[in-house]
Amino acid sequence: MNVINVTAKRMTSLVAAIMVTFTLAFAFYGINLAGATSSPSNVVASLSVQSTCLISAPSNTAINFGNLNPTQSYSATNAVTFTDNGGNAPANILVAGSNMISGSNNFYVTNTLWSPTSAGSTTPLTLYTGLASLVDTLIQIPAPSSSNPATTNTIYFGIDIPAGTPAGVYTQNIVYGYTCNGGPANAIATNTVATANVQTACFISLNTGTIDFGTLSPNGNVPTANQIIDTDQGGNIAANILVEGGNWISGSNNFLPENTLWNPTTSASYVGNALSAIPTVTDTHIQIAAGTISSPNPAASIYFGVGVPAGQVAGAYTQNIILENLC
Repeated sequence: MNVINVTAKRMTSLVAAIMVTFTLAFAFYGINLAGATSSPSNVVASLSVQSTCLISAPSNTAINFGNLNPTQSYSATNAVTFTDNGGNAPANILVAGSNMISGSNNFYVTNTLWSPTSAGSTTPLTLYTGLASLVDTLIQIPAPSSSNPATTNTIYFGIDIPAGTPAGVYTQNIVYGYTCNGGPANAIATNTVATANVQTACFISLNTGTIDFGTLSPNGNVPTANQIIDTDQGGNIAANILVEGGNWISGSNNFLPENTLWNPTTSASYVGNALSAIPTVTDTHIQIAAGTISSPNPAASIYFGVGVPAGQVAGAYTQNIILENLC
């Protein structure tokens, strides 16, 4: 009996040992399939997004003001647009330029005008001598955003041609820059070339529109000494004075225009050239010199006298004298 009992105990121990070994192997196999778990940990990434303006070249790199006379203006309607492509800060447009040049002739940069609107007041362009000379127009390109990544604004240009500017094709460079979010000036590499074709022109301006010859008797006359000054107001080429006239008229009475005499110089007597009747124009060959920018208003004089025919009916007579400039 004792032997049987001992054997039974050994068998029990053997079975238990087998079971333990099996259980451990199973647990180890389960670890390989499921893996281990733990609490999550974060990595914090950081960067600094700077204030940036990404200004593109101007939309208009050539402006042609066309054919203009001295003293003529071209309104500020030539548009040049700037775009900020993808920046994130507002930018202001800066501008300056060179003088207008045609060969050895030139006129000053301030005759080119800029404006924030096509119908707005204008400001003279300043002379470009480097980045520091660019003028802040206060024309602002708004800051782009994710929903509006490209923003724009426009500057407009016009020109005044100075009196006496010599004829020729004039060009200038308009130079740009920008400030970003109130920062320092930045250059824009692309310029706009502006062109104006100044044509030959002369003008006429008389110092008076009346001559009072006074009171005369029939067969009387007035010396050829009544001066009319003809000024070329701002032209750029020499001009000759042309003249013609109508009859002397008083109601139903009249006498011929040729009784009025003209002369290139003053005279103490009634001498000179007979006034031609409208529409026959006479070239007096009295020349007005060509105007220049420094001397834009050259002038010349023509003198008039009148004689009353014998037997002319009394009355208050008037005559229309026409003066023209030929250039």
